[in-house]
Amino acid sequence: MPPIVVNAIVILIPSALYLAWNAQAAEYHPAFYLVQALELAAGAVNLTLPGLSMRDGLRMTGRLTPRLVGP
Repeated sequence: MPPIVVNAIVILIPSALYLAWNAQAAEYHPAFYLVQALELAAGAVNLTLPGLSMRDGLRMTGRLTPRLVGP
């Protein structure tokens, strides 16, 4: 889970502050949209990583069987 924490501290929190300040000032320039896209991508990563961790945990405990690939 450390990548999730680092992602939140390094990307999500500063991005949210930057976007809030610029939105209050009604400054919607290209950098605003770039930071917004970066925040959305980082948020998607933060949603994906716990799901992958849960899947791996269920596989390790045997509650989820590995999916067979092929004919």
